[in-house]
Amino acid sequence: MANKNVNLQKAKNIKDDEFYTTYETIEKEMVHYIKHFTNKIVLCNCDDPFESNFCKYFLKNFNILKLKRLICTSYKSSKMVGTQSVLLDSNNEPLHSEQGYVLDVKHFCDIDGEISDKFISDFINKSKVIKKLKGDGDFRSPECIKYLKISDIIVTNPPFSLFKEMVSELMKYKKKFLLIGNQNALTYKEIFPLIQRNEVWTGYQFGEMKFRVPSSSEPRKTRYWVDETGQKWRSLGNAMWLTNLDNERRHKKVPLKSYYNPKDYPKYDTFDAINVKTINDIPCDYSGIMGVPITFINRYNSEQFEIIGEANHGSDNEFDLFKPTINGKALFKRILIRNKQPKIKSMQEFRILDLFSGAGGFSYGMEKNTHFKTEVALDINGKALNTFKYNMPDTTIVCGDITNSEVKKKVIELSKKKNVNMIIGGPPCQGFSLKGKKLGLNDPRNFLFNEYLNIVDALKPEVFIIENVKALLSTSAGWFKNQIIEKVQNMGYIVDYGVLTASDFGVPQSRQRAIFICSKNKKISLPKSTCDKLVTVRDAISDLAYLNSNEGDFEQNYITQPTSEYQKLMRNNSVKLYNHKASNHSEIAIKKLKMIPPECGKESLPQNLIGKQKFSGTWGRLKWDSVSPTIDTRFDASSNGTNNHPFLNRAITPREAARIQSFDDKFIFWGTKVNIREQIGNAVPPLMAKGIADQIYKVLGGEK
Repeated sequence: MANKNVNLQKAKNIKDDEFYTTYETIEKEMVHYIKHFTNKIVLCNCDDPFESNFCKYFLKNFNILKLKRLICTSYKSSKMVGTQSVLLDSNNEPLHSEQGYVLDVKHFCDIDGEISDKFISDFINKSKVIKKLKGDGDFRSPECIKYLKISDIIVTNPPFSLFKEMVSELMKYKKKFLLIGNQNALTYKEIFPLIQRNEVWTGYQFGEMKFRVPSSSEPRKTRYWVDETGQKWRSLGNAMWLTNLDNERRHKKVPLKSYYNPKDYPKYDTFDAINVKTINDIPCDYSGIMGVPITFINRYNSEQFEIIGEANHGSDNEFDLFKPTINGKALFKRILIRNKQPKIKSMQEFRILDLFSGAGGFSYGMEKNTHFKTEVALDINGKALNTFKYNMPDTTIVCGDITNSEVKKKVIELSKKKNVNMIIGGPPCQGFSLKGKKLGLNDPRNFLFNEYLNIVDALKPEVFIIENVKALLSTSAGWFKNQIIEKVQNMGYIVDYGVLTASDFGVPQSRQRAIFICSKNKKISLPKSTCDKLVTVRDAISDLAYLNSNEGDFEQNYITQPTSEYQKLMRNNSVKLYNHKASNHSEIAIKKLKMIPPECGKESLPQNLIGKQKFSGTWGRLKWDSVSPTIDTRFDASSNGTNNHPFLNRAITPREAARIQSFDDKFIFWGTKVNIREQIGNAVPPLMAKGIADQIYKVLGGEK
């Protein structure tokens, strides 16, 4: 403790930072915290309790505040002891500057209301409430720590040079406090993270304050005077109160009236953030990172803003992210913030880049909401892109590998040219397995996922969607899901995620997919179910139940009338029927199918005909009055799974599979048999995609 005491004295002597707070300053601040003090033990430490206005204030208002106890300690080298009156301790010995003392009051008097100065003076001199400390009164000494531990609220004005040490100590012991300090302390590495985490905040008085100073204080040219009694005074323009007592000020929103434009809000030379000259200039519509004056902390509302870090000039603070310069000119330190509630201009046009687009089910569904249009689509599969281009001819398609730098450059340039503000896609995540847990997004097998996010980072769209397998959310107890969320949030996006079931959006299929909706400015929750009644297999394809094995053509006329609302929806504006051709099954396959009744599967076959299929769903028939299980890329093979017609002796056709995926009959698939079944089986169901688009427009498009 000896070294600390030496440091304490040295700090006081060199920095000359004994500033004694006026009664009016204390009273003006305390009026906002009255409710916090009922039945509380108050400690005023690191100050001379006998000349201190903190001691005076709490004694005068002991009964008004309904205090339980007041403790005031002094450090032995206080320069103000005995300057106003001669005080005696409990042994009638005079107090002097070489001794630490404590005033400890548990009951003051029975007077209601404020108590007079004379009464207080008489009380202190006659009631034996002052005693010498064994030590010197250093607030960090074991003796003073004992007082700290039993106290509820600490109210004081510590030496500014020791301010951060006192705050750290109070946080260590989880104490409530109300302290006066210098605003520069707000960017100290010991204080700033507490502000950032909303654990402490500023009080009401922030700026100009006047203080009594000891007679030994050196004269100054400015902010210094001596009154008619000979008392020396200093004023500070950057004083403040710091507290963790709740107050109304910290919940008030900063009124924002300015709007962003690049001319008035230049970016820093080495960091992606704009410079805001004054708090009144904070733009209401900017969602990125902004550098603002440190005085912003006095207006900080954690519900309105997020503090990201600070920009200083090479401090050792880990929250100091860069040196603030614009065109090489250094600026004063800044606080980096982000507006949690930017004013969002309603988006009426969503211009999409579709990555890993396949045949275009995701885009086709999005475009069913007229506010969405896919401008650019990228896939490595040229056959799938032929189908995409045929059905959405206005989209610019790019066939290539997303990892190829030239391909990536072309996609980014096209997207910028077409003002893309939205990205969709289902990047593969082969490395998301228990074995890959140690690497996660750093697993080389997840390079395609990272390429997707790299393009997001390059284009910075207003919103993007990640679509993937359901298991992604639960694999390794959600470890990979959390990695994705963390990375997306670090890119500055708000994320909502979950599992969507296709049948909730009028798709006659139980398909489930993991969906992440990521937005710059506003949380977009996943859409809720849009249908009250499930669409069944019968609703979807009963009008197509007339082909046997190897029958049908690529193009043909409709020969039946629609029998359900879903069939009418699928046929809308379709003149011809395409892709309705049954597989050419072998005789043994047809023989087996004839032995399987409706709603049954391989359990109906003799043991010698089952073959090597291990899964229970093989050779299964779809059930007329249920939704279909997930359509995969081998739906045309009778032995593959539950994808045989409910009563005809064949697997479903590509058109029937497309109906079950919610592709309407206008959407025509091109390519070989294998090409087409992959295009259908890998697709996002368009009606589910439409449900996502409708939800995004509801939140960002201004729809009531």
